[in-house]
Amino acid sequence: MKALLLVALAVLGGCDGEVSKKPAASTSNTKRYPSTGVTKKFELTISAFDWEVAPGAIYSAVGYNRQVPGPVLEVDAGDRIELTLINQTDKPHSAHTHIVDFDQNSDGVGEHAAEAGVDSGDGHNNHGVAPAGGRVTVVWNAVYAGTFPYHDHAGGHEGEHEGMTAGLVGALVVHPPDNRADKFNTVVLMDMDLLRYKSLPGTATGDTGVIADGEFRGGHGYMHTINGRAYEEWVPVFSAKVGQKVRWGVVSIGKEFHTFHVHGHRWTGPDGVLTDSINLGPGTYSTFDWIEDNAGTWLFHCHVPDHMEGGMMGHYIVEGGAPPSHGH
Repeated sequence: MKALLLVALAVLGGCDGEVSKKPAASTSNTKRYPSTGVTKKFELTISAFDWEVAPGAIYSAVGYNRQVPGPVLEVDAGDRIELTLINQTDKPHSAHTHIVDFDQNSDGVGEHAAEAGVDSGDGHNNHGVAPAGGRVTVVWNAVYAGTFPYHDHAGGHEGEHEGMTAGLVGALVVHPPDNRADKFNTVVLMDMDLLRYKSLPGTATGDTGVIADGEFRGGHGYMHTINGRAYEEWVPVFSAKVGQKVRWGVVSIGKEFHTFHVHGHRWTGPDGVLTDSINLGPGTYSTFDWIEDNAGTWLFHCHVPDHMEGGMMGHYIVEGGAPPSHGH
C-alpha cells in the first residue's frame, strides 16, 4: 500500500477546497465560495419503473430519470442551480438536499400543499414539492464544495422513507474551482427493501450487461447496493492512473450504518489520523482524495460483513507502474 495522501476534504459533512501535504488536526468545511454568476439547469423526471440490481434481481423502483440512484448533478462551488422536477407518479415527491443554500420554497418538504394539488410551477406555493402529475422548480445556491445527497422528502416522515427506499436518491457534487481533481468517483450506498423485488433472482433483462438467469447469493443477497447495483460483477468499476489526483465522494442514504473501505490506499481524516475506512450513518457523506501511486485492481466495499454479503462491493482499477506484490 503506497498511495500518498494529499488531504481528506471532509468527513460527514463537506469540504473546503484546501489541500495540504501534511496531516491536519482538523479539516475545515466552512469555506464559502463567491457567486460564479453561472446558473446550471437540470431536469429530473420522477416515475415508476423496473430496475435490475443484478441479473434477475428486478426491483420495483421509483426514481429520477429512470435510474437508481438518480443522475449525479455536478456544478462548481458558487454556481446557482435550477432544478425542475416533473412528477409522473400518483403521489407527491421532491428533491431535498444538504449543505447548499436554499430558502423554504425550495426545501422539498411541504406535503400538505402538494397533496392539495397546489402547483405554481416555481415552487413558491408548495415548498418545492411536485404534486402528483405536476411539476416544480427549486433553486439551490452551491456555495460550499463537497458531495451531498439529494432525495425525496415529500409526504412527511413515512413518505420520505418510502421514496428513498424506492430509489428517489442521488448525489450532488460541488467541485471547488480552486482545487480540482483529475478523477472523481461518486459512490452512493443504498439499502434495498426485499419486499420491493419482483424477482430474487429471475431472468435478467440485460440492464446489467449480462443476459442470463441470475443466481441467488446468500441470506442478505441484494439488500445493499453501490450505485444501484449489487456485487463486484455489476457495481460500476472505477479507474485511475498512477500520478492522478483521485477524489472520492461517498454518500450513505438509507437506513443502515456503513463502513466504506478501499483496499491498498489510505488518507487522513480531519483528526489527522491515517485511515482507509470511513463510518457513515444514514444521510451522511464524505469527500477525500489522494495522489494515486498504487497500480492494481483493488476491492472497495462496506466492511460490515452482512452488507458486503448483501452486495456492497466493487472494483477500483489503477493503471500504470508495476502492480504491487501484495494487498491487504
